[in-house]
Amino acid sequence: MEIDRFLRTRRTAYPAALDSEPMIRSPYADNRIYSGHQLTINLHILFHSAGIKKADGRLPRIHDFRHSCAANALIRWYRAGVDVQAKLPLLAVWLGHVSILSTYHYLHFVEDLRLAANSRFVDSYAGLVVPAPQKGVDR
Repeated sequence: MEIDRFLRTRRTAYPAALDSEPMIRSPYADNRIYSGHQLTINLHILFHSAGIKKADGRLPRIHDFRHSCAANALIRWYRAGVDVQAKLPLLAVWLGHVSILSTYHYLHFVEDLRLAANSRFVDSYAGLVVPAPQKGVDR
């Protein structure tokens, strides 16, 4: 995986680095960490150069990556059969939310997430749901 390769390379290049230290440093500023503002500028340059745009034609925001990462974590958990409700507090901590309610509000319901959650519901409870009889139809 790319992240594992990055972490191995980082440990080789900076063996004294602590796991709690920032992972992205600027080689052009005496190896200091990027500010949020400078990281945004650099990402916009990269997106513009690569032609990466959102559906509305605008460049993605860092927040879009954060949301995408969180939604994809949920989708992976659903598909893997993980107890998603038990994992949500971990996701909330990762996102820096004080309350799990903030995490629920934060995660917009994307189509792949809806499909994964629906599939889990159907697998677990489909036998309990009985369609209501239609008017005028004898059974």
